[in-house]
Amino acid sequence: MGIIKKIISVPREQYFIQHLSIINPMLPVKLTPKEIEVLGSFMSLKGDIVDEDRFGTTCRKIVKERLSLSDGGLGNYIKALKDKGFIYVANEGNLTIQEVLLADENNQSYLFKIVEE
Repeated sequence: MGIIKKIISVPREQYFIQHLSIINPMLPVKLTPKEIEVLGSFMSLKGDIVDEDRFGTTCRKIVKERLSLSDGGLGNYIKALKDKGFIYVANEGNLTIQEVLLADENNQSYLFKIVEE
């Protein structure tokens, strides 16, 4: 069998969630489905406020409303993402997403190769 290809077209709100779902099996520590949803929602935000602080108060409010989470619930997911090392405090004191989790802005390609031993 040749190369298996599939193009998935999704709205921006789902783009990063889909990306994280695809790479999750290859991560040394796995994300839970809700952690994928929370992190993907933060990743999907764009604009000046995101450039300033992606995990700041305004962005948290947007994600909280989008996912119908309480303050405490969102705080717990952010803490779990920090504990697992997927987000960390950068030099400026703001939370930053690990580079390995980032996707290209509009489209992302993947290449998997399975080799028989």
